[in-house]
Amino acid sequence: MNVFLLCLTISGYAILQAIMEKAGQNNWQVSAICVENFSDANYRRLLEDLDRRQEKKFVIDLEAERLQNMLEQIVSVGKHVKGYHYIMANLGFKDINLERFMHGGANVTGFQLVDFSNPMVIKLMQRWNKLDQREYPGSDTPPKYTSALTYDGVMVMAEAFRHLRRQKVDISRRGNAGDCLANPAAPWNQGIDMERTLKQVRLQGLTGNVQFDHYGRRVNYTMDVFELKNNGPRRIGYWNDADKLVLIQDSPLHPNDTSGMENRTVIVTTIM
Repeated sequence: MNVFLLCLTISGYAILQAIMEKAGQNNWQVSAICVENFSDANYRRLLEDLDRRQEKKFVIDLEAERLQNMLEQIVSVGKHVKGYHYIMANLGFKDINLERFMHGGANVTGFQLVDFSNPMVIKLMQRWNKLDQREYPGSDTPPKYTSALTYDGVMVMAEAFRHLRRQKVDISRRGNAGDCLANPAAPWNQGIDMERTLKQVRLQGLTGNVQFDHYGRRVNYTMDVFELKNNGPRRIGYWNDADKLVLIQDSPLHPNDTSGMENRTVIVTTIM
């Protein structure tokens, strides 16, 4: 299998490394290019060159604005039709405007971290929709998944501070901060308390269950897997760190959905 990865900056290299490791295990051929300084014309030339090379499968890891621009260029050169396969590497599939892709026939798959049926998310959206756009510019569009992650991050910090206060740990005490350039590094005493407490935080946020392992990595969370149909995005499964990828068929095909199972590409992936 040949896969082409489009990434933006250094943040995309971690995904590239993970894909390369998986490619080595499965004998995939993976190519990648950084499009950080690309113009619209550069995008089109790249797509035309890839088409000449018969590249049909793409993993696109771009920030929202760049991603939308890239998708517009894909449509402009007619690469959104049957036979092309795109995986969106960000975690906000429903944040992406894919209206022009819906009837093209391309296989488009992505991940959705925020569950809009979550009562906490529903409550937030009810409040969000009541905001005055004049007082809160931008409230006319739904918040993106990155905003949900930021919100949950603040909640984690607040919960950690509350826990430290209950334990009578005074993190405002300056103490001996030590030399920032010390080798080996000398940790700040309150910093050690803060790190330990952050790892112990567990709460329900806009992105679902939020908790961490002893390395500080997030664990026990679930994201949905979506595929674009000609009547809009459809949930086709979910991923979590226990079950990995689980594909489901939770609703019958829409009468106007002509994609069918015979034209289906099953994506097996690992979220790092």
